[in-house]
Amino acid sequence: MRKLLFILLLLSQYTIAQEVTISGKAIDKENGEPLPFATVIFYQLPDTTTAFAGLTEDDGSFKAQLTSGKNYFGAIEYIGYGSMLITNDELRPLNQNFNIGEIGLSSGTISLDAVEVRAEKSQMEFELDKRVFNVGKDLTNAGNTAADILDRVPSVNVDPEGNLTLRGSSGVQILIDGKPSGLLSSGDTEALMRMQGDIIDKIEVITNPSARYEAEGEAGIINIIMKKNQEKGFNGSFGLNTGAPHNHGASYNLNYRKKDFNFFSNFGIDYRRSPGYGFSTQDFFEGNNLISSYTVDTDQKRGGIGGYVQFGTDWNINDYNLLTGSVLLRRGRDKNIATVIYEDFDGLNTEKTIRVVDETEEERNIESSINYKKTFEGSKREFNLTFKYIFDKELELADYEQFIGNRGENPLIQYSSNTEDETNTLIQADYVHPFNKDSKIETGLRAALRTIDNVFTVEEQQNGVMVTLPDFDDNLAYQENIYAAYFIGAHKFNRMSLQAGLRAELSDINAQLQKSGQNNDQNYFSLFPSSTFSYELNKENQLQVSYSRRLSRPYFRRLLPFSNFNNPRNNSIGNPGLRPEFTNSTEMGYLRYTQNGTFLSSVYYRHTTGVIEQIVIPSDDGTTIRYPVNLAQRNAYGLEMNYTTNPYKWLDITSDINFYRALVSGSFEGQDLSSDTYSMNGRISSKFTMGELSQIQVTYDYDAPRNTTQGRVLSMSSFDAAGSLDVFKGKGTLTLSVRDLFNTRKRRTVTDLPDFKSESVFQWRRARSFVLSLNYRLNQEKHRGDLLDGERGGE
Repeated sequence: MRKLLFILLLLSQYTIAQEVTISGKAIDKENGEPLPFATVIFYQLPDTTTAFAGLTEDDGSFKAQLTSGKNYFGAIEYIGYGSMLITNDELRPLNQNFNIGEIGLSSGTISLDAVEVRAEKSQMEFELDKRVFNVGKDLTNAGNTAADILDRVPSVNVDPEGNLTLRGSSGVQILIDGKPSGLLSSGDTEALMRMQGDIIDKIEVITNPSARYEAEGEAGIINIIMKKNQEKGFNGSFGLNTGAPHNHGASYNLNYRKKDFNFFSNFGIDYRRSPGYGFSTQDFFEGNNLISSYTVDTDQKRGGIGGYVQFGTDWNINDYNLLTGSVLLRRGRDKNIATVIYEDFDGLNTEKTIRVVDETEEERNIESSINYKKTFEGSKREFNLTFKYIFDKELELADYEQFIGNRGENPLIQYSSNTEDETNTLIQADYVHPFNKDSKIETGLRAALRTIDNVFTVEEQQNGVMVTLPDFDDNLAYQENIYAAYFIGAHKFNRMSLQAGLRAELSDINAQLQKSGQNNDQNYFSLFPSSTFSYELNKENQLQVSYSRRLSRPYFRRLLPFSNFNNPRNNSIGNPGLRPEFTNSTEMGYLRYTQNGTFLSSVYYRHTTGVIEQIVIPSDDGTTIRYPVNLAQRNAYGLEMNYTTNPYKWLDITSDINFYRALVSGSFEGQDLSSDTYSMNGRISSKFTMGELSQIQVTYDYDAPRNTTQGRVLSMSSFDAAGSLDVFKGKGTLTLSVRDLFNTRKRRTVTDLPDFKSESVFQWRRARSFVLSLNYRLNQEKHRGDLLDGERGGE
């Protein structure tokens, strides 16, 4: 496919923003025949966000609704036609409707001597209420997982154990295309490490969501947008990757559009096997006297084979009715091997104990969804109805062998089984009604129904017979039904915009341990207001103040009174009595467009009650457990700054830094769990364009140390690098990337209690890695390069 890039529209300053219509007609220049279904796109400068996208009608005509007072450039694309550039100074200033007239496109290639316009989106796009990360623009993302990609997104951190935080908080809601998805049903941490990044188009980070979003996620929402093309004809992309440690995969993303139907499909299969290790010291005291001490040295390999396939179609029933249906299937099987070595020291002698873990994890998932969208003639009213059903089945089986010395007699033999069946049903309706160009209302209803059946048992060999351990034997029946309704009103007063909304949610949750008889019922009705005030100082400077109330419900595994049995001396267990966290969040943001980039700064404050904190509890037998509890409250303050700049045509720089303070107060069984921490994290990335065919990118990450309720998390840093080369006449891109080049991305923690002290370092599955990937585009062009030479800095 050859692209035709044309129509340069530079709109001058216009103090009162209003909507104008740009119309025209695409025809074949040689025979005058109309060109139906040609793609028409208008991009807003300077960050090249899409302001309008559509197709020409059967007669080749189009109409684009744009806002005056802003700068745009436009593009039309049609298969089999060459490229040309048209500059039109007559369009300045554009303060009324304008008809470009007939635009003749020629087949074949046309040599361009005019200024080149390249319709490439920036790696980061900033809006006041969210940040958009365009995945393909970060070279280090090639061939990596969703967890790796999220770790590159400003405000987001994924530690070496896979735990995700947003501005230092773990209360994050992760969505796929704005809704829950079967791709995440195995739990966010595991699922993100399994999801191939090749199917991801962009990632939205929404730190203060409006009432239209579900209230879950006190720190905000991360919305992963999947690839889906709407271009006419058959198009898509194929990917291959290989790497060390073992990281091998293949994927495709395909579309076929013909008249009223668009068929799409995604596929991916991969084999990954990652090493990991951990080392910790555990010291137990009585008064000032050390009574026992031991070290734990863990070496493991985790991973296996997994894959998914999705099929779907869009049916344009007519100009005002669209029906979309899709089915997703996913399978995975991991083989995890770990060796845990304990060395006990009683003051005189050292005793070594070895524990070998052989675990198999299998997962099956199916997701089906139907979405109906209705628009209305002569207005921008819109109605959406969504139905989604997800079924997920997981099975974890593990064999444990533990012995004294190198190979002692009478080893301890244990076996665990963990099965989990989960179903999710989502029904959602949304309606948008604009009264005019400045006022609109939105309303909607939502029902999310979730059931989980979890059976966990541990058996131990005693006198040659496997006996079930009663402390590790129960069935959890978990049911969560959330019913919601919301209403939002918005109005624009010249340069000022105000949006206010209210969301009501009824939560009906029951967690029952069927063998022990423990029961946790939670039924509560909550209101979640939100509001946003924006003021446009001028077209380069904008201000926004926002407020929202949100909550974070405890993950169901945190309610289960037993968990992984790999390390029985330091086991993580759940708390069936956990309650949700509630957060009131306020944020003020300033967004500035410069000639060469974008600057966004945000000041935020979050007040959280019922804070869920994972604490360490030492036992009299010389072991510890990790146990989640609700503390009193947390007050978090922060300043975040994001900056992108293109000082030269060959250089792009993206930076992000977040300073914050968090004060936590609370106690558990007489132990004060208050903390006060100052910390920061940041990253800087530079991308160098080497001619027309290659690019190089380097990225540095740093997380400063921070205090916890029981100790301290030490600093962590990493350095990534990547290079890309266009091949196959620009239809393919070959990328070589290295993550954590110096192997410094390790989680180091200190626990400091009166009767227990511990130091640890862990690096689970996220050690230094090399990945070589190839992406081949079928009937697609690669958008790369700069905006306008005149919109950039010096050479």
